[in-house]
Amino acid sequence: MNKQSRSRRSIERPTLSSSILPHDLIVQILLRLPVRSLLRFKSVCKSLQSLISDPQFCKSHFDLAAAPTHRCLTRDNHSEIESLDVDAPLHNEASVVNLRFPLPMYSVYGVDDPSSDVEFLGSCRGFVLVAYPQGDVFVWNPATGVRRRIAGNVHEMIDCINGFGYDRLTDDYLLVLIELIPLQEYHEDDIEANDPIGIRLFSMKTNSWFYLQGTNVPYIDLDSCEFKAGQFLNQALHWLVISYETEHHVIIAFDLVERSLSEIPLSQVLVKKLENKEYYLQVLGECLSLSYPGDAESMAEIWMMKDYKVSSSWTKLFVFPTCNIRHNVFFPICFTKHGEIFGSNGFARFVIFNDKGLLLDQCTFNTYRESLLQCGMYRESLLSLPNASEEASEDDQLMRKQLKITNSN
Repeated sequence: MNKQSRSRRSIERPTLSSSILPHDLIVQILLRLPVRSLLRFKSVCKSLQSLISDPQFCKSHFDLAAAPTHRCLTRDNHSEIESLDVDAPLHNEASVVNLRFPLPMYSVYGVDDPSSDVEFLGSCRGFVLVAYPQGDVFVWNPATGVRRRIAGNVHEMIDCINGFGYDRLTDDYLLVLIELIPLQEYHEDDIEANDPIGIRLFSMKTNSWFYLQGTNVPYIDLDSCEFKAGQFLNQALHWLVISYETEHHVIIAFDLVERSLSEIPLSQVLVKKLENKEYYLQVLGECLSLSYPGDAESMAEIWMMKDYKVSSSWTKLFVFPTCNIRHNVFFPICFTKHGEIFGSNGFARFVIFNDKGLLLDQCTFNTYRESLLQCGMYRESLLSLPNASEEASEDDQLMRKQLKITNSN
């Protein structure tokens, strides 16, 4: 082997031990790189693969990331899951990537389009809650492909408000289902004042369901899919509901650490507005927010609770004219790193406003989804779930077994 060949080989297969940089410095550099760069580096050498795959490194990277990347999930007319970088220009096709979504169990039985009705029901720490109408539900990391199928049939999610979040004290991810009073029964006066709320939780760490006892304060479900998914903030999941006692709209919060349910009142101004208009609860800029999408005669609004759980801190911060947007509505999705407001008109068109309400850009995508709200957002991360690889292996084996049975028949 000549000197040129030896030199090329040493460049192609670097190792941390042969680097001229100290190991600690390499770690500090890697901790500040984007997730996608680190995933590519895993194929460079075994040393980098081992380091980047280390659970402690992944946690540190999530906590210390200098510029975390946020993306929006959509589904196009060809049944593909697409991921869009919300900080990139709307017309930059390089910012959109196609992803392989978790395969539902029923797809082995000949369903042509397993993603035809897939729903994104929330996100937390880089994981997305993905649900299929036949009952399969996954917790999925779109960046790494790690996923866990929720044990049991969860058709109850159709009738419950639901949410997905993280308990920092137990290092556990929880799926929460809360059964409320149906709006139809409330209108028909077919309920009792002391009907209990049923709260059911699924622990990713124990891979099991359990009921929470002792909660009996009734609330009324708004009976709309846009209000089913909980918004995760400050270790709690939040939903917009109606109080049975006051008959006014309120926000309820389920604390994942304390395992308790509390009520967050709205300002009197918002209570009055919610009597006549439909506002959507979201988390924008690390604050609870209520947004009205506007229409042909009125402008879109964004109200934000500047101080958490302080009803007097609700402030109308943004007002947007929607006359230049197709269908005259605007659903905010998130703030970009430049301080702009990224959103959708609800019908396949993404829109960007600045903080003064000026329309900056809009672009049509081949998205099948009719409504792109906060639940389609996630932050890229390297994090894994407890026993994630083991669970994935078990799911794969079961799918192969069912597929073999199907083919033999």
